[in-house]
Amino acid sequence: MSRQVRPKAILAGLVAVAAFWAGTVRAADFPGVVQGVVKSASGEALSGAYVKLYNADKRITFMVISQDQGRYTASNLPPGKWTVQGIGNGYQSKFVPVDVAAGKPGSADVSLTDKQGLYVEHGWPGSPGTVGGNEVWYMTPQPTLAEGDGKRIVGTKCVQCHELYRIVLQRWTKEKWAEKVENMRERLRADTSGKKYTEWTAEEAKIVVDYLAKNYSGEPGTANAKFDLNGRLSRTLLKGDAAKYVAMDFEIPIHDTEPHDLVIDPRGVAWTNYRQGCCFGKFDPKTYTFTQVEPPAGESYTWVGSPAVGHGDSIWAADGARNRRWFQFDTKSEKFTIYSAPRNLPGNVGGNTMYVHPDGKTVWSSNGNRILGLNIASKEFTSYTLPSYEKTKKNAGSYGVAVSGDGKVWFAERDANLIGRLDPTTGKIEEFKVPGEDQLPKPGSVPRRMGADQEGNIWVGLHETGQLVKIDYKTTKMTVLDPPTKSSSPYSVVADTKRNWIWVSEQTADKIARYDPKTNTWTEYSLPIIESDARRIETDPTNPNRIWWAGDTANHIGYIEILP
Repeated sequence: MSRQVRPKAILAGLVAVAAFWAGTVRAADFPGVVQGVVKSASGEALSGAYVKLYNADKRITFMVISQDQGRYTASNLPPGKWTVQGIGNGYQSKFVPVDVAAGKPGSADVSLTDKQGLYVEHGWPGSPGTVGGNEVWYMTPQPTLAEGDGKRIVGTKCVQCHELYRIVLQRWTKEKWAEKVENMRERLRADTSGKKYTEWTAEEAKIVVDYLAKNYSGEPGTANAKFDLNGRLSRTLLKGDAAKYVAMDFEIPIHDTEPHDLVIDPRGVAWTNYRQGCCFGKFDPKTYTFTQVEPPAGESYTWVGSPAVGHGDSIWAADGARNRRWFQFDTKSEKFTIYSAPRNLPGNVGGNTMYVHPDGKTVWSSNGNRILGLNIASKEFTSYTLPSYEKTKKNAGSYGVAVSGDGKVWFAERDANLIGRLDPTTGKIEEFKVPGEDQLPKPGSVPRRMGADQEGNIWVGLHETGQLVKIDYKTTKMTVLDPPTKSSSPYSVVADTKRNWIWVSEQTADKIARYDPKTNTWTEYSLPIIESDARRIETDPTNPNRIWWAGDTANHIGYIEILP
C-alpha cells in the first residue's frame, strides 16, 4: 500500500495539535468558577442576558444566562486568563478580563453600555445575508461571475462539482481560497465515480486563487467582511426554559478541517470526522483536550465519512472514494477493523450518512442514487438503487438515514425532494412525497438528516422550507411543523428517546431547537458565535441534558446543556 498524501493544512495541524495541548492539565473536572452580575447602563440588574466567557489559549467559549437579580455563574472552567462580555436587550458590555485559578472563584460584573451590532438575517455560512428567506442557497438563475482572469476556469471547472452560488457567497481570505482550491483538486484526483472530471493544472489553480481572492474575499473592510460574533443573538432578554442552559464552543486547533459530523461515545467523548479527510478528531469535554486518530493507510488518500454509533464502544465510518472500505473503530482501544467492498459493487462506497441498525447486524449508508448495506457477520455488501433514479436518471441525492420501529430503513432524497423507505427483508423501496411538495417553489423542500423517536416514528428536517416533518411509520402519514424561527434551515434531527423530545439544528439561524410533541411547544437555544454552521447534532449518552453539534465551515464543535 502506498503512503497517504495529505493537504498541507492537515500536515501543519498535526504539529499544531501536539504543541497546542502539550501543557494541558489532566483532571476529571476543572474547579474554576467565574461569578458576577449583569447590569444595564443605568445600573439595573438584568436577568435573561447572555454572558460569554472566552479563553484564547484553550480556544473555548462558554455562554451562560444571567438569572435572578442579574446574577450569573460559569463553572467547570480550566485555569487561565478569560475575558467576559454581557449581551442583552440590544446592548453589550466592554470585555472584562478575569483570572481563573483553582480554589479561587473569579468575579466579573458587566454593564451593558454599548449598542449591540446590527442583527444579521439568517443565511448560509459565508453569505452576506438572505434573499427571499433562505433562498440565497438555491439562487435561480445562477449568479454572474465577476470579470477577470480566472472567470473562465471557475465557470467551467468549479461547476463540475457544485453550483456557482457556493463560490460567490463566500468571503474567504486568499490563504483559505488557496486551501479550498487545493482540496478540490485533491478530490478530483481521488474520484472514482466515472464522471470523467477535468482536472486543473497548477497554473490554473494559481490563477483561480488570485481571481477568487480579489473578487470573493472576506478581508476586513470589504463588502463581504465577516459579521459581529454576536450578530444573531437575541435583542430581547430571555425568559423561561430558553434562559436555562449553558453553551460550550470549541475551535479545533487544526485549521480548516471542516468537522461536518460527530458522534458521542459511551464515555461522553465527542468524535468528529474531517470533511477534508485524513482522520477522526477526538474531543474530551472533561479535560478540554483535542487529539486525532488516523485510520490505517489505504491504497489512496483516506476520506473519513460521516460516523455512526455502533454497539458497545464502536463507531463506523466509510472510506469509499478509492479505498472502497468501511471502518469499525473501537473508541476505547482505538483499534480499527476494516471491511472492504468488492470491486464489482457499482460506484464508490462512500456516502452522506451512515447508520447502524438497532439490531446490530447491519450498517446502512446513503450514497447518491443508492442505499448500501453491510452485513457485519458475513462482511457482505448489498446495493439498492433508488426507484426515482431508475425512472428519471436524475440524481436523487440520498441523504439522512434512520430506522423506524418496524426495522425498515428510511432515508431522505435531497435532490428529488422525496422520502424513501427500504424493507431490508424484501429489498423493496417505496418513495413518498413530502406534504405540499407539489405547491412548493423549486427546488422544493430539500429533506436532510433524520432520526427516530421513542415510538419508532421518523422525524426529518426540511432544509429549504424551514420545517420539521413527523412520519408515522405505521401509516406513513406525514405531519409538518413550523419552528418559531422562520427560514432557519433545519438540518439534523435527533430524538431524546427517554423524554421523547425532538432536537433540531437550525443551521442558518445558529440555534438548536427543542420540540415537545406532548405539549406541542418549542424552545430555541442560541449558539455563542455567529455562523457556527451547526450541522450534525447528537445526544450525549452520559448526560441526557447535553446536545452536541458539529460546525462544518466554522471549524468548531460544541454543545448546549439544559439546566434544571
